[in-house]
Amino acid sequence: MYKPTYFFERMNRILFFIFLCTSFSLQAQIKHGKDDDQFRIFDVGLIAGFNASQVDGDNLAGFYKMGLNTGGVAHINFNEDWSLSFEILFTQKGARTRPDPDAINVYKLTMNYAEVPVAINYNDQNRFIFSAGLGYGRLFKVVELINGLDNNNDDAFYSDEVSYHFGGTILIGEEKHFGVNFRYQGSITAVGQSLNPTLPGAINRLLSFRGIYYF
Repeated sequence: MYKPTYFFERMNRILFFIFLCTSFSLQAQIKHGKDDDQFRIFDVGLIAGFNASQVDGDNLAGFYKMGLNTGGVAHINFNEDWSLSFEILFTQKGARTRPDPDAINVYKLTMNYAEVPVAINYNDQNRFIFSAGLGYGRLFKVVELINGLDNNNDDAFYSDEVSYHFGGTILIGEEKHFGVNFRYQGSITAVGQSLNPTLPGAINRLLSFRGIYYF
């Protein structure tokens, strides 16, 4: 179902574009200290955190699947309040049964994506950045385990995902280089076949908790 070579060719083009943009400047809209009063166009940072996720349509419930969420972010600033941001992420989604050492049947699904979320951001110039937008994800690896055995059912999952997301970042410290980010994300397009006949397809839902360091 997936074509890793095609995907990485596209990602290389996106990375080259980000390099061109961020090479002009490493700082921007976020005020790093009370004496930082110069407006700059670009703002970049590094992201590291985790997802708590579930899949609607697998007859399970609960955000029990934990996974990585890491990558980079770049803001293009329109003025001191508004910016457009885009990220390049490695993010793990999926589902699992509720952790229980006495469980007889154990299910775990790990879906590895390379993802490019785009967002409109409002910066209140104090401590908070509010964000909402869309994202494109490319699935490049699936591991589905039933009682520890590989189910080997890759055809049940789709390579492309379009999603929506919203959340916010709290900036920490006097110079505001570090932020704590919370994000909710849900699929717009189906990511796989649904086991629930009332749903047309399976969709990802996840809560992301991340730290962001702005240069």
